[in-house]
Amino acid sequence: MAEYHCTYKMTFPIDEFGRIGGMYSLADLPIMEHKQLSRNGIIVSKDEERQYFKIRDTEKNFESWVPMMDVTVVQDPRKLLHG
Repeated sequence: MAEYHCTYKMTFPIDEFGRIGGMYSLADLPIMEHKQLSRNGIIVSKDEERQYFKIRDTEKNFESWVPMMDVTVVQDPRKLLHG
């Protein structure tokens, strides 16, 4: 299967230092808020019936099911968001 790079939007728990926390972090810090973030990923699988993509986050390497409407395929991986 070809590798499809993408950006995706998802709501994450944020710790007191503004980093992704909770189950997405090894740090045991309190969650201060939940925030929708745009992140870079690779499409691993898709569920046409439910209209979801399974995305592997390129920075943290976790996988999550994300609605297709919250995913943008990036043709040139060099143009991915930084941060």
